[in-house]
Amino acid sequence: MKLQTRLTALVSAIIIFISAAIGLFAIIITEHNELARVDNVLGNSIAQLINSQDDPLSLALLLADQSDQKFTVSFVSKTRDITSLNVSSSDLSVVPTNRELFSSLEKGVSVRADGLARIRSLQLPNDELLVLSLSLAAIETAKDQNIRYLFLFTLAMVLIGVLISNYLFRRDNELNDVVNSLEKNQENMREFLGDASHELRTPLTVIKGYVELLSKNPNIEAEKVSEYFGRVEYEIERMQALINDLLLIAELEDKSPASPEIINFSRVVTQMKNDLMALQPARPLHAQIEPGVLVSISSHYAQQMLANIFSNLRRHTPEDAEVRIDLISKGNKAILTISDAGSGLPAEVYKTGIQYFQRFDRSRSRESGGSGLGMTIMKRIIEGANGAITLRKSELGGLEIDVTLPINRD
Repeated sequence: MKLQTRLTALVSAIIIFISAAIGLFAIIITEHNELARVDNVLGNSIAQLINSQDDPLSLALLLADQSDQKFTVSFVSKTRDITSLNVSSSDLSVVPTNRELFSSLEKGVSVRADGLARIRSLQLPNDELLVLSLSLAAIETAKDQNIRYLFLFTLAMVLIGVLISNYLFRRDNELNDVVNSLEKNQENMREFLGDASHELRTPLTVIKGYVELLSKNPNIEAEKVSEYFGRVEYEIERMQALINDLLLIAELEDKSPASPEIINFSRVVTQMKNDLMALQPARPLHAQIEPGVLVSISSHYAQQMLANIFSNLRRHTPEDAEVRIDLISKGNKAILTISDAGSGLPAEVYKTGIQYFQRFDRSRSRESGGSGLGMTIMKRIIEGANGAITLRKSELGGLEIDVTLPINRD
């Protein structure tokens, strides 16, 4: 059982216990007060009968007639036959037991007649009794009604408690999601900084090594010197590419990004497609590009985003791997789909999507000369233009990238 379910059940149990305890206490106190009021009526009448010199039967009937609480006057013979002397709602059709009769000489006693009744008795000569009885039907009805109200009140309180608990748990879960997301971003940031520092340290180490080698060995052959300078130049270019990507990410993180402009997205995609065909003429390529699709995005950023996508195609898929490019307008969106028949990405990437400062393959970028930050840059550019990017397994067997951007129809 989940913690949330257990806590909700505990809250419900506490609400039921507290509501039932308070409600039952109130019902018991109310019933006790009502019985005390009945006992007071019957007790006062018995006291008047005891203190009067008049005939008890006649006086009892007079008191019953004058009382606001119409009680029944009954005569119990020595043989325990009972006779009602007046008509009321609490006629004793069944003679109370001897124990009940004797107890009622001192205090009020509840007995079962046609319904529940309260009795007080007065001892008469010859072991006869005068019994005053008052129906408790109204009190019982009120108690039953109060119990029903208590049940409904408790049920309502439980429902309210469950709703409040769910609301608080939902808010707590949302807060936990935010905290987890921040922690994940911090973890990715630390990982990214470690990768970036390593990527910068590696070319610097290589450059330093070749510089020291050249400075300590002035008689190195010219061919070797040219080779060493070529390696130094390559590492400088790799370091410059990483720095440029870092600067671009910092620019995209800025809260005041470059102002968008309306560009012909179809034309830009077509240019990138033509460049790919020129650089890799042997690659099977199929393109369906709807003409005149206008989107609102910085032209520089759009070029950068598409350059990253097509650069990845060239570097990370075999030259004979098929590529499909589709651009369509649908409603108020432009949808660009680029699929390849390469090796694709790790399976978990399709579930989690692009995470900021996350690299899919730590070795692939280094081997091919990239900085490993292309996907992060693409995500930032697209989301900065109020678009979305989705990665999924391609029908061709490799990677499919879906880019959605808002269309400008003005």
